[in-house]
Amino acid sequence: MHKVLKVILSPITNFFPKGFPVRKLVPLLLLLICESFTNNSIAAYAGFMVTDFGIVDNPSQAGYYSGILNACYFFSQFLSSFFLGVLSDNIGRRPILLIGSLGSLISTLLFGFSFNYWWAVISRSINGLVNGNIGVIKTFMGEFSTKENRAQVFGLIGLTNGLGMIIGASVGGYLARPAKQYPSIFGGMKFFEIFPFILPNLVCSLITMVGVILGYFYLEETKPRERTNDQWYIQILNIFKKVIGRTIKIVKMLFSKEFVGILCCFSYSIISVGAAMLLTVIPLLMMASIEVGGFGWETSQIGTFNMISAVGIICTQLFIYRPTVKLFGPLWTNRIGSLGNLILYNIPPCIYYLYPYGNVALWIGLGAFGIMVNITTQFCFASVMAMIANSVKNDLLGTLNGLSQSLVALFRLFAPLISSPLIAWSFTQKFPFNAHFTFFVLAVIPFINFLLLLLIPKSINYPKQEVQYTKIVELDDIKAKDETTQQKDETTQQNVNSPNQINTTKTSSSEEQAHAIIIDEDENQVEL
Repeated sequence: MHKVLKVILSPITNFFPKGFPVRKLVPLLLLLICESFTNNSIAAYAGFMVTDFGIVDNPSQAGYYSGILNACYFFSQFLSSFFLGVLSDNIGRRPILLIGSLGSLISTLLFGFSFNYWWAVISRSINGLVNGNIGVIKTFMGEFSTKENRAQVFGLIGLTNGLGMIIGASVGGYLARPAKQYPSIFGGMKFFEIFPFILPNLVCSLITMVGVILGYFYLEETKPRERTNDQWYIQILNIFKKVIGRTIKIVKMLFSKEFVGILCCFSYSIISVGAAMLLTVIPLLMMASIEVGGFGWETSQIGTFNMISAVGIICTQLFIYRPTVKLFGPLWTNRIGSLGNLILYNIPPCIYYLYPYGNVALWIGLGAFGIMVNITTQFCFASVMAMIANSVKNDLLGTLNGLSQSLVALFRLFAPLISSPLIAWSFTQKFPFNAHFTFFVLAVIPFINFLLLLLIPKSINYPKQEVQYTKIVELDDIKAKDETTQQKDETTQQNVNSPNQINTTKTSSSEEQAHAIIIDEDENQVEL
């Protein structure tokens, strides 16, 4: 019985990766979940914010302005992420992460105190500008991880990112407009009537503060800054030179054998834009009236749906992802998730037809969809993060993670600008251009990702440094065996007439093996 319980509870007892310092892991996960929380909490109430500010009268048309509100965050993040990634490679990971997190804390509070639409747009833009440190967090975790625990570490990144998305949207749904949602508790409080969206942002800021404090005391620098006696303006000039140099190096990757890393960044961007568009249109579908194909829900019901959906994220990381990635590897796990999303993205508007069967059937359908789509999405996210870390050496990891985050922000910039107006337009149309059309367009995105993954070689399943190290070891082993064989031949076959012929044959054989391995290295393909 004890052994059975040990096996059942092993995913929970082994939650933290072996060999990864927990004191460093906890603040990183907290800061990561806050970044995702801040990014996604607005999804549940953006439409209501636009309505409360008096921009539109009809909630079904709120998608146009909520799209701009979401897009300004990603545009700012696109501008800053690559630059912050390069800076982390030059002046260190720790200062960039802590300063960026403090900036995120302040700008989140500013957004919570929004009193009109344009204040919300400006504070949201500032938040995106300083909140490009998710790439730095991934670099930290990639450098702390080992070959044995890397899959589990990046699974935790997927877990925290996914939980931040779901919990952020849930908390946003439950805590936004508290004076209207909970009049018995907050009714009559002028503060919450003037600032109806401060509560979810205050919660996020407090969690971020805890992460910053823990990070300050427990995070150690993995890439210390080089000491220099140069004047401050010379140091700044050198940093800009390094930014330009890293940019050129990334461009050169497009035309070298390391272009696989760029493909992985694009895969990550495509996965992110699909998830962002889905997270944008689902609340708009739920708050739309029943007459146009929506559900007519309030923010609290949207928050409940998000909490149910979180079960899929937790179950995936505790029980499903690790055995799947061990069996198939990150590349095929990503492909499986993409094919699953291709099917699942078409389902939400179909659940509307469960209305005649009552609320129980409706909630069962929505809950099953939310759990399944989070399982397949976590397959994609966790796998592609491991693939990015495997594609380059550590000296380029910060830059590549910064590039990937910039691409994600650029792609997600267009997600709300396209998806929000698209579903607002579809509410005015009849089949086949009603809500079904919007979700069909979304389903094309994971299909594109699947096609892109067909271009990536299977060597991406292994860390690049491990692959190169293996090749060097194989070459050294061949040379050592050759020398040992040659010595034995010289001592045991001194009286043989043709010892040189035997040695020549064996040496030739070993040279052919070494040559074969060198060819594999040039092609970036190796069988481990």
